[in-house]
Amino acid sequence: MPYSSASMEAERATLVDRAVLELADEVGAGVRPRSLEVPLADLGLDSLGCADLALAVEERFRIRLVDSDVLEFRTLADVAAAVERRSGPPVGFPEGIGRSVGFARKVAGPAIRWWFHMRITGAEHVPPGGPVIVAANHRSMWDIPVLAVACPRRIVFMAKMELYKNRFLERLWYELGGFPVRREIADLRAIDTSLAVLRRGLALGLYPEGTRSFTGEMLPFLKGAAWLALMTGSPVVPCGISGTSRWAPRGRPRPGSRRPVSVAFGPALRVGFEPDPLARREKAEALTERLLDQITSLLA
Repeated sequence: MPYSSASMEAERATLVDRAVLELADEVGAGVRPRSLEVPLADLGLDSLGCADLALAVEERFRIRLVDSDVLEFRTLADVAAAVERRSGPPVGFPEGIGRSVGFARKVAGPAIRWWFHMRITGAEHVPPGGPVIVAANHRSMWDIPVLAVACPRRIVFMAKMELYKNRFLERLWYELGGFPVRREIADLRAIDTSLAVLRRGLALGLYPEGTRSFTGEMLPFLKGAAWLALMTGSPVVPCGISGTSRWAPRGRPRPGSRRPVSVAFGPALRVGFEPDPLARREKAEALTERLLDQITSLLA
């Protein structure tokens, strides 16, 4: 007796559920999942663990989860739902992103260099071609144009979603090489775009602190830059930016004035591709510590 469409859908859903449980067990931190309703955090999966799970699911089902309308994963049931509900055109590399950077650097670059008395050292450490991650500390919104002017290569960079307030700003950031990231979740779309940028052989700009430090002290680094390096085998160039933000004793910004800004690039941290998700997350932690030490040294 032939299967009904409902029976076939139910069987397919069961296969998807089983595969998601199996993959979660493979990429997890030693906690075997018993149910799709278990929170991912209970499996020891942080944001990078969620990214590893998503990539494993994509490889198993030959799909792209970022093409689904389910982008926030809290449980394994969310992952299974994303497999079932994937739809829409592929996202991938945002064609044309950053196409106005050359013009903006030519027009605004000299003014930025003059205003900030920019001093740039170590630019030779940025590889002239191929994928590279440029990781810098973050003190001010000026860090973005300063890094874009100082880096010898065009940079495509993450920008927090809060900056995309309207269509005009969306277009502006796109033209200048920015793509949005939602910082409150494991943003698979931002991860997918980052991987696409590196696989195109371009330079990806990241701020491992994740947000601006208003005290001048270095914030703990997130492991995303290291994870992307290990996922793609891309070198990481540490960058220390100082002088973009000056603060009065009580934490209030001083009036604007011409002030010296220093941008120092350090020797690239070269890493190999790490295919194993557990080993990749372990190595990402060690690489993040190395990156923090290097940027701290550049700022000393």
